[in-house]
Amino acid sequence: MKTPQFLRALMSSSEYMDKNSKVYAMAEKYLNLLYPGVAQLDVTGRMTEPEYDMTLEQFRKAQKALESALEEAKQEAEAEYEEAGRQIDVEDYVELAETIDVRVLMPDSTIENKQLEVYTLDLPEDDDDMPNDKPRRVWRWHSEEGDNTCEECASRDGEIYYREDEITDIPVHPNCRCSITEDVIDSNSRTLSSKSYTPKKKEVEMNKVLTPELKDALKQHEGIKEHPYLDSKGILTIGIGNNVNKLENFMALNLVDAKDGHTLSSTEKEVLHSQMMADIKAGTFSEKNYSQYHVPTAEIESKFDQQLQQSYHELERKIPDFQTLPIPAQQALLDMQFNMGNTAFQATPHTVNGHRYSGWPKLFNAINNKDWQSAATQSHRRDVQSSRNTWTRDLFLRALI
Repeated sequence: MKTPQFLRALMSSSEYMDKNSKVYAMAEKYLNLLYPGVAQLDVTGRMTEPEYDMTLEQFRKAQKALESALEEAKQEAEAEYEEAGRQIDVEDYVELAETIDVRVLMPDSTIENKQLEVYTLDLPEDDDDMPNDKPRRVWRWHSEEGDNTCEECASRDGEIYYREDEITDIPVHPNCRCSITEDVIDSNSRTLSSKSYTPKKKEVEMNKVLTPELKDALKQHEGIKEHPYLDSKGILTIGIGNNVNKLENFMALNLVDAKDGHTLSSTEKEVLHSQMMADIKAGTFSEKNYSQYHVPTAEIESKFDQQLQQSYHELERKIPDFQTLPIPAQQALLDMQFNMGNTAFQATPHTVNGHRYSGWPKLFNAINNKDWQSAATQSHRRDVQSSRNTWTRDLFLRALI
């Protein structure tokens, strides 16, 4: 990790030479946050040891410290303007000054590429540059009420975001029923206008990858079943590869009993899931015993799209330049991500909940080197049908063209 620009600016200041100065204290604080523990640097100022820059806890602590510094600057600015009798909304002048690439050691022993964000205040010097009643654009999160809404989504209901990237960086998880509006508010936070929000640029790029042809191929490989079944790994599944081993995922389904046509209640779904999991554990699960419980076709398609989008966003976070890769390579990686899940499809060996995953170091190394011939060879999976392996391999080879 190279020394960030804002830190270099602090350390080059004449005030930094005074160890009793505020600048020196601030620089030392950030040095300890951004370079925790013992670090070895090469001549370019990049970390060489250890293989990660910081742990997830240290990453969160560093980001929180950067945010706290911004809040302090905002409070100081507001106090100064108030004392001078000048009105200003300092939020309008917050700017992203720098992003710092860091390698973060995750709790499951994987290493993820993340970015620390440094924001500054670009405050106006003249009164004429300070509108007192300037409408502003914000993004507002909306969550549906109900027993099936997860705690994470419910906690965001009504929350306002002042930057678009704050919204687009929030991952969409399976069964999510939340929505986002793009609002214009006045200085008193009154809503002047509101419309449904879609991150257009990212959606366009994503749709180039999630083509109808790709979806049809995945459906053929995964299979489509409206009732619960076990996949090749013994995982409780429904629809198009929809993992419902976890109760919360199963509870989010709209299940219909084909015998009488009624929709199962929450209690009925909980009892049914418990019974199926007991059968799986005992080795007595039979698909035909649960074939009467169906999910509507429209819901299967909707959840399939949601899962594909989730897999796409997981790859964006896992591979920093994912969107710049050739589309066939993106599609091949998407197939593997969708098929194996985020925990299993990682670059390095790791252990989660006592289970050891060998990782895919050779494949990820080939991806980093844009070596699609090697990626095609390294994409072979032992537990999928040969036709699927051939299809994925051919996608990587198409990236050579």
